[in-house]
Order: sequence, then structure tokens, then C-alpha cells
Amino acid sequence: MFAEQYFLFPVIALAFAGVMVLLCRWAFSKSRRGSLVRRVDSRPAERDAFGLLIDVRTEHSHNEARITVSKLKDFGIKATTARTKDGWTVYVWPKDEAAARGLLDTR
Repeated sequence: MFAEQYFLFPVIALAFAGVMVLLCRWAFSKSRRGSLVRRVDSRPAERDAFGLLIDVRTEHSHNEARITVSKLKDFGIKATTARTKDGWTVYVWPKDEAAARGLLDTR
């Protein structure tokens, strides 16, 4: 009885590890239809397509948007940029929206 369990556990463990490897390869693959975990579409997105992030300003170029993000980060506000149909949009978290708008309106 013990010998059967001793043999069965490693077989089940190896099968589980193999399934996990195959699942990860599928999830992180660069297929034609895209990946499950990365956005592979390089077209500009809608401004409201970024979940909880709030747009605080839209700039004409990527450099202007990065400068704006740098200013916000200097004051401890987490910010990022994304290419949208309107230009390069600067996004912040909802808790930082008021501070970001106040900082950007004074400059």
C-alpha cells in the first residue's frame, strides 16, 4: 500500500508542474492574437480605457507628457503616460487627482 502512494505522489507532482509550464507558456506567448498579460496593440487607445487611472492632462508629444510626469513625481505623485486618440495623456491614481490637478494648474 505504501509503495503505491510513494510512486503516485511524484507522478502527480510532475504532471501538475508540466501543466503549469504549458499554461504559463500559453499565457505569456507572443501569438498573433496577442498575449493574455500584455497589450500588444500599438494603436492609440480611448482616454477612458485605463481602468482606475484618472486622466489629468493631455499633451501633444511624448516628451511633453514625460516632463509633466516628472514634475508630478518630484512632488510624490505617482503618474504615467499613455498614447490616446487625443495625444499623450497623463494619468494618476484617484487619490492623487486633486493634488495633481492643483500642481498642474499652478504651473
